[in-house]
Amino acid sequence: MSACVLDTDVVIAALDRRDAHHRAAARSLEELLGHKVRLLLSLINYAETLVKPAEDERTLRTAIDAIATLGIELVAPTPTIARDAARYRALNVSVADGFAMATAKAHDATLATFDRRVRRALPKAGIALTEAPTTPR
Repeated sequence: MSACVLDTDVVIAALDRRDAHHRAAARSLEELLGHKVRLLLSLINYAETLVKPAEDERTLRTAIDAIATLGIELVAPTPTIARDAARYRALNVSVADGFAMATAKAHDATLATFDRRVRRALPKAGIALTEAPTTPR
């Protein structure tokens, strides 16, 4: 595996020590980084990740810096990604989750997610689930 797209829930869990999936997310990112896997995050999911931190400017800056420090590459959606994200709504996932999935497809990457609906939709979309994280929501 050369690239992994991170779903919003994985990034949020990695950044928030109070999140129930924090340890699993942190371990997963550590493992992926240790194997030199490129970590990708759609700008749509980046915005979604920053909603809670944006309530406080200092917390927002900390979250932005943490994402940069992890070396997570931000990926702008293309028209093709947007169309695929719209198509994936038919698989019972949110538009934001569709963007994560479409980004993975466009970059021939796996997807890391805790979301059970997304996990069920991945095979139908021809997208592989990253081996980690292991604790679905």
